[in-house]
Formats: sequence, structure tokens, C-alpha cells
Amino acid sequence: MFNKVIKFDKFLLILLTLGIIFFLIYSYLALSFPRSLSGEPKLIFNSPDETANYFYSDLFAQKSTLKFIDPVNQFTNGLISPRSLRVIDGQTVPASFIGLPIIYGSLAKIFGTCSLAFYTPLLAILGIIFFYLLIKEIFNKKTAILTALFVFILPAYWYYATKGLMPNITFLVFFIMALYCFIKVLKSRQLIFYLFFGLFLALSLMIRTSEIIWMISLFFILTVYFRKKINWLFLFLSILIFFLIFSPVFYFNQQIYGSPLSLGYSLEMAGVSENIISQGINLLGMILLPFGFHPRLALNNLFNYTLGIFPLWSALALVSLLFIIIRLIVNKRILKTEQKLKNELWYSLLFILMGGYLFIYYGSWPIHDYPDPEAVTIGTSYVRYWLPVYLFSLPLISIFLLKFLGRFKVGLPVVTGCLVAVLFISSFSLVMLDREEGIYQVKRNILSYQKIANAVFKQTQNNAVIIAERMDKVFFPNRRVVFKLNNVSDYLTIRRLIENNFPVYYFYFTRSTEELAEFNQKYFNSYGLEVGESLLDFEKQSLYPVKIMQKEEL
Repeated sequence: MFNKVIKFDKFLLILLTLGIIFFLIYSYLALSFPRSLSGEPKLIFNSPDETANYFYSDLFAQKSTLKFIDPVNQFTNGLISPRSLRVIDGQTVPASFIGLPIIYGSLAKIFGTCSLAFYTPLLAILGIIFFYLLIKEIFNKKTAILTALFVFILPAYWYYATKGLMPNITFLVFFIMALYCFIKVLKSRQLIFYLFFGLFLALSLMIRTSEIIWMISLFFILTVYFRKKINWLFLFLSILIFFLIFSPVFYFNQQIYGSPLSLGYSLEMAGVSENIISQGINLLGMILLPFGFHPRLALNNLFNYTLGIFPLWSALALVSLLFIIIRLIVNKRILKTEQKLKNELWYSLLFILMGGYLFIYYGSWPIHDYPDPEAVTIGTSYVRYWLPVYLFSLPLISIFLLKFLGRFKVGLPVVTGCLVAVLFISSFSLVMLDREEGIYQVKRNILSYQKIANAVFKQTQNNAVIIAERMDKVFFPNRRVVFKLNNVSDYLTIRRLIENNFPVYYFYFTRSTEELAEFNQKYFNSYGLEVGESLLDFEKQSLYPVKIMQKEEL
């Protein structure tokens, strides 16, 4: 549809060619995913969020719903559920934003469930092309092509483009497309761009509604500043398109959580407020700074996940931003007449505002995704939450290189080529080879999980319940899982399950006979339960049966 308004150029053809290559690179995990044991071909993922998104995308593709009822939860108080899922009134529902399962599930209705893991790599390539078009509109072709080349190898972008059922790349791509359409609105004022702006903005916020504050603020600032270029009737139509596309979220929120404005992240909100206005006020307060304001923690996280984990990229971005600021100060008189400098000024200011807000918003949240809470890894959520900041810093680097080296005919291509090579090597090392959470390690984990799952499924009954902790993502949905036992009622529920002829197992770290006896005495024996000798032993973990103690043992 855009071929009538987009003029293809040689740089775009280069990006399309690279896009084919990088689509295969980004699809590395999708192409190597093993299938689970017999029956339905459910994929195993390395994170609970991906597991949930895959499960509900598949469910939506098959049944057009985002909830299911496990009858066993009617007498377990919702204990049976993996992470990233919740049980509400006996129904198991997503614990996160529902836009990705709706969008991917709708696509899977057409292309089949086997295509689910490939949508994100494909959209990642589309996002790079639209980012090129966006930066070309704001600055120029040279800045745009250099920026696009950087995006291909940006470690955060590369990593999450490879993790196909995480929502962050998809959210960001639709946001880029919305921003491109808005810039075209200001330049061409054509109705089609207004309509597509509403469409892509809705798709983006469907996936990550929590980003609404800074996104809407950005478009509000641009709208106010360029108000003379806005066709208000067309903008109204764009808003109508937005709500039309976004309406499935309202519908399923009402159906699942009991409120059109409720979120999986904040289930307690559903049904608490008396009316939709008060619900909206509560939602706004929750979204603005839901994790509080902790500047010291935010600064520490900012350092760890910029210079700490991406030293070369972050140093380049910082130097580039300082270079542009100094350049704008020196050229303050020219600023009144030169549109290029005005664009640099606006871009830099909006980047600082957006980045500052996101660093405070997510940096104030003490996230511990990795078992070692002190570890700084590329798989930690800060990286994906700050993905927009990493991405939008790249044009600043391109401007710096072009302005600083542009005067040298040989210097620019040579230095840029060497820089791209060095950045590629550093990104490859971090994204693919990182020992903790690199993609190769993720693949090894998944292959290991598959072997464990196959062995456990052979050993356990179809109606078995597995207390799995972090391995819940491996056994769900082929087996019912319990994440953790946290209180007295949880242990009593486990006893009730066994009394109702549901086999219960504990998948936990391998323990000696003495350690197991001590473990039982500390946690299980007081409830008339015991964890028996292991049935399956793996490298560091084992499968144990949980049973009711005999009377003579009590």
C-alpha cells in the first residue's frame, strides 16, 4: 500500500538484501526449536513470558479466546498455574498485556501455529526498513542508511528479535511505523497516513499498554508544535481508527478481568472501582510511575545497562549526544534558519525526555530475572524495557560520524567500516556467545529442557501435578504445574490433590537422603506429607514423588 507514496532507492534495496540475511539470523532459535513429546507440537521456551504468549497465541488461533478452565482449580484456589498466567474465578488467563496473543493468534489462524515463532524476526526486519524511512524523513539518506546498518547489529535489538515470543520488538516496530506515518502526515497531509498512524499506534499500545504515557506525550508535543500542519478532521478519523483497532483489548479485558481498563499486570484492579471513570484514574496512576521514584536505584541500573553491558555502544551514544548539543549551542544563530539543525534540536530534546522518563520508570524497579540477583546480563528485563532508548540513540551516532568524518573522503568509509566490524564482533559475542544468557546458551538450555520434559512426561501420568518452580515453563501445558508452595493453604491443597487421586511430583534440586529427610521435616511432614526418593535424576535436578505419610510415620 505504501509503494505509491514511498520511492524505493538503492539504499532501500541494500536493506532488503540484508534483511533476508538477518531474517535467517534472527530466526536462529525459531529454526532450531525442538518439539515436545508426542501429541500437540508445543514449543518449549526459555522464559515464562514467551511460554505464556505462545500458549495464548495458539489458543486464540484455535478457539478465539484468551482463557481456559481447569476444573481442578475449582478446589485448589488457583494454585495450579505457571508464571505469567493467573487464575481468576476458576479461569486461567494471561498475567500480562493481551495484544500480542491477539495479533499473533489472528495471524496463526491464517498461517498456522507453526509460524508463530517467525513473526517477530520478520517484523524486526520490517522495523529496520521503516526506521530507515523515518530517519530519512527527519534528517537525510546518509544518516538513515548508516543508522539502519547499526540497527541490524544493535545487541538489544538483535537479541530480542531472536526471542520470537517476547513482545518488545513487535511493540517497537509498530511504534516506529506509527511515528513514520505521523511525520508523513506533517509533510504530505494525506488521509492514508492519518489512518495508518491510528492503526499502527493502536497495534503498538495493544502489545505494551504500559508505554502509553511517554508515547502519547511525544505525539501530543509534536501535534501542538506542528498544529498548523494538522488536518483536524483527518486526525479525528485517525483517532476513530485507533479505538476501532484497539477495541478487542477492551472486549477481552472485560471478558477476562471484569473491566475494559484492567491489565494482567494489575489484576486487583478488576472490579474494584465503582465506575469506569474511577477505573481510568486508577489506571493512569498505576501507569505513570507504578514502581515508585527511586533515583539512586535508577542511576545504578542506568550505568549497569548502558556503559556496564554495552560499553562501546553507550560511549558512542554519549559522545554523539554531547557533540550535537555543543554543535547546537555554537550554531544557535543558524538554528533560527537551518531546518536541519532544528530537526537535530527537536530530536535530541525528545530523545532526552523519552530516555529520562524510561530510565526512571523502569530503573526504579528492582528486577531480578536471573538466579544471581547481582548478575548484569543481556536477558535481564531492563534491556528489553529500554530498547527504545538504545534504538533512538543510533541516529545521534550516525550524525556524529557523518559530521565529524564527513570532511574526509577516505576517512568516513574506512572508519565507519571498521567501526561496524568492531560493533558486529562485540554484539555477536554478547548476543550469541554470552555464557549466562546468550542465544547459543538459550538453545542449549532448550535442548536440555526438551530431554528433561520427555523423560518426565514418560514417568508421570497425564493428570499429574508437578511443583516445578522455575521449570514450570518446561512442563506446561503438557502437565499441570504449581510454581511454588508459599503458605499453609498451599501445602493443604497439595494434600487435597493427592486425596483426590491426582499424582503430585516435586521437580527440585537433587538432594542426598539426609538432605531430603531434613527438607521433609522442615516443609512437608507437619502437613502429613513427604517427598519420596527420586524417580529421575538429571545433572543437578531430580523428580520426586509427593505422597501422604502413613499413620505409623506420623
